[in-house]
Amino acid sequence: MKDFFSNRYRLKAMLVMVVFACGYASVTYRLYTLQVRDHALLRDMADKQHKCTLEIVPKRGTVYDAKMRELAISVDTVSVYAVPPKVKDKTAAAGILAKITGEDRRKILRELLKTKRQFVWVARKLNPEIIEKLDKANLDGVSFLYESRRFYPNRTLASGLLGFVGLDNQGLEGIEFQYDNYIKGESGWFIASVDARRRKIMAEVKGYVEPSGANHLVLTIDKVIQYVAEEELKKAVLENKALSGMAVMMRPSTGEILAMASYPVFNPNEFQDSRPQDRKNLGIIDAFEPGSTFKLITLSTALDQGAVRPDDIFFCENGAYHFRTTVYHDTHEYGWLSVGQVLQLSSNIGAIKIGERLKENNFYSSIKNFGFGEKTRVDLPGESAGMVRPVSKWSGLSMASMSMGQEISVTALQLLTAVCTIANKGVRMQPYVVSQVINPDGKIVLENKPKVVRKVISDKTAEFMISSMEAVTSKEGTAPLAAIPGFRVGGKTGTAQKYDSAIGRYSNDKYVSSFVGVVPSRNPEIALIVVLNEPRGAAYYGGYVAAPAFRRIAERTLRYLRVAPEESPGSILSTADEAPVSIRKLSGSGSCS
Repeated sequence: MKDFFSNRYRLKAMLVMVVFACGYASVTYRLYTLQVRDHALLRDMADKQHKCTLEIVPKRGTVYDAKMRELAISVDTVSVYAVPPKVKDKTAAAGILAKITGEDRRKILRELLKTKRQFVWVARKLNPEIIEKLDKANLDGVSFLYESRRFYPNRTLASGLLGFVGLDNQGLEGIEFQYDNYIKGESGWFIASVDARRRKIMAEVKGYVEPSGANHLVLTIDKVIQYVAEEELKKAVLENKALSGMAVMMRPSTGEILAMASYPVFNPNEFQDSRPQDRKNLGIIDAFEPGSTFKLITLSTALDQGAVRPDDIFFCENGAYHFRTTVYHDTHEYGWLSVGQVLQLSSNIGAIKIGERLKENNFYSSIKNFGFGEKTRVDLPGESAGMVRPVSKWSGLSMASMSMGQEISVTALQLLTAVCTIANKGVRMQPYVVSQVINPDGKIVLENKPKVVRKVISDKTAEFMISSMEAVTSKEGTAPLAAIPGFRVGGKTGTAQKYDSAIGRYSNDKYVSSFVGVVPSRNPEIALIVVLNEPRGAAYYGGYVAAPAFRRIAERTLRYLRVAPEESPGSILSTADEAPVSIRKLSGSGSCS
């Protein structure tokens, strides 16, 4: 009997020991999983519960004009966010937040109902004044953080060139896009200890990285000149009932772009409310047939290659020239014209006959050397290359058509660069709009300087062309309305019929009218092109609609730059004044083709 009880107690003791052993093993295993096997995982979970990592979005660098005046800046704003699982009465909270932020209540509620999300945006980049209202509301699970927002203090000024940025401060168009990597900066962050409601208790000193790297841009654009260009361009577009317009100004000797205007315009502060076509930088994006302005290239090429001489004269068929299968016309019935007069009076027939003396490959090479058919590589996004077909795809009429500016498309910047080449003694310069990238300490990170692309024509050819361009703005030329008292002005008009694909031929009532010129022509400070798309006023010729806008922009710019007049008003003689001739019917012998 004694052995029975002894064995019974021994069995109970063993069972207790087994239970304790199993319990101890279970606790030991649990401790192992918590402190060894799953230590890293659990540590991360704890960090997520007790710490909050918040991104510090850097302020984008400032964009300045050539005289360090602000064109684009960044300002402090407040963004509201929520932790949906912590928001108790979501419907009520959505209503309160809608009143505070101005956002749609239903949209906010949809975000708050995402209970599996630990973070949702309620509203972004609001006025900091709402902080006081948020504090008074005292909503569980709702907080805010500071962000920066891009602001354009001059509203629409240079909007097509500057572009705009998105909600997350990324550059989307224009300079903002092109130089985004330089001016967006590197995001910072900090780790904050939070309580059970995810409210920040204190910042972790060791968990802080300051935003950095936001450089600033200094443009070649001058704010005042840009304003003048935009104001006068708008006036020209509205007066002539045009669809749109563009104006670009550049220094011929350096390639610096002083102004680049488009109309219509948009406000980059509210870019989402604008039409895509209003956001285009027309001066580099829209390609068009240049019309008679391209005669500058035809004559320059022919003179430089020795195909014609300055004293050659051409019979212009009294206004109608039967060439192969087509009859080409002039606006007036011209007889014999010299090379210079062909440009001065913009004779299509004269240009065609000069072009006939050129070899196709030579003409094509010259066109390419002037920069047509390829991007200028200006430091702006979205540039068009225009269109120059290879010689193998030319028809029997291509030489004639191209000589007077058809069968080719160009951008305003390409055409202006070519004219600057002539004005700069035949030296083509690289156009650019950003002169410097500087860091927050004022040190230069990147610098663009004047860059020679190539020598295109000789000094002698350039000098003759400038003289002929001056005659264009004389009383007997096609653009006396471009003349500026006290200055020599050289330029060329263009009135190009638009090709209508719907009818398969050139339109009889749709034109692109332009004027491009330099002033002072013998030592040019500025070169300017003005282009109007489909003017529908009383007149549509470039000399009537674009030349006056050129004069107003150039004259105001010269005063602003304090460029002294060359002579007293009215004392400068044009080429035509110096050598008067009868331009309608010039008798005598000379070369003719």
